[in-house]
Amino acid sequence: MRAKKRLGQNFLHDEGIIAQIIQVIRPQQARQIIEIGPGTGALTDHLAAADVPLTLIEFDSDLIGPLKNRYAKKTHVSILHQDALQLQLTQGPYLIVGNLPYNISSPLLIHLMKQSSHIERAVFMLQKELVQRICSGPGVKAYGRLSVMLQHRFDCYESLTVPPAAFKPIPKVDSQIIELIPKQNPSDVDLNRLEFIVKQAFAQRRKTIRNNLKKWFTDDVLIGFDIDPQQRPETVTVTQYEQLAQHHHANH
Repeated sequence: MRAKKRLGQNFLHDEGIIAQIIQVIRPQQARQIIEIGPGTGALTDHLAAADVPLTLIEFDSDLIGPLKNRYAKKTHVSILHQDALQLQLTQGPYLIVGNLPYNISSPLLIHLMKQSSHIERAVFMLQKELVQRICSGPGVKAYGRLSVMLQHRFDCYESLTVPPAAFKPIPKVDSQIIELIPKQNPSDVDLNRLEFIVKQAFAQRRKTIRNNLKKWFTDDVLIGFDIDPQQRPETVTVTQYEQLAQHHHANH
């Protein structure tokens, strides 16, 4: 199968790297597994070997037939021809894994974050730069909207870095494994409101938090949450963004 550029496909083929990724995934410990974008089945063979109910979500219609043939005898493997962005989790908790196409990584992570109560763990391969962004803390240039949103619901761990040569075709960037573990007691925040506030805050990164949020919060409110109105948005903590969202919710 040739990878499709428009779908952002890069297929994993390095057996040594695959074995290391499976060690991070630990499929035999899961109750149910969902794999997003199985592609040609590089990880899937190892996931299927764990004998845990496994659902494959594949968007590329050309891959559905080969996947069905490959796992025809494996009754615990089901294949859905579906866009992962439409995935609705109902019967959790799931271990969710995938080598995510770069063109849908961010919206897909947000989509899954909103359903984190059905997720036990998630292990994804992403562009390294994206993993760094998700895991970085305030005060770092990479820290932004995605960091705040995902860290609100997950503990985020950087894992294995995967070199371009492990894929066909060879991508131009390093990839990295990220492990996301849902927080047991995330702050009680309306997600749409948090998303709105964070989006506004980071809309113009070079402006102060006062400038970006002046329509919604007075200086006194910001100071009440220990935020200096002159701060830049990337220096405000996840907890402070949660507090702003809660305050906005209570007053609108």
